[in-house]
Amino acid sequence: MPLRIKFPPHCQERIAERSLQIEHIKKAINEPDLQKVVFQGRVLVRKKIDEKRVLEVVYFKDGFRDTNDIIIITAIYLKP
Repeated sequence: MPLRIKFPPHCQERIAERSLQIEHIKKAINEPDLQKVVFQGRVLVRKKIDEKRVLEVVYFKDGFRDTNDIIIITAIYLKP
C-alpha cells in the first residue's frame, strides 16, 4: 500500500504562511537527517534543505485505520 501524506486544514494554513514547499516536506519524511519519536508517538524529522535552512516536520501515522497515511501536524524552516 503506497504512503499517503495528508495535510489537515491547520497545517495547510501554516504551509502557506511559512512559504513551505511540499516537496521539501516529503523529502524530510522520506530521507530525514534526524528522526525521533516524541510525545505520544508523534515523529519529529529534520532535513537540511540548503545552507540557510533546515526543515523540521512533526507528523504521526494514522493507526486507527489499516492505512499507510501520514498526517502532518506542523512544519517550519529552522536556521542551521
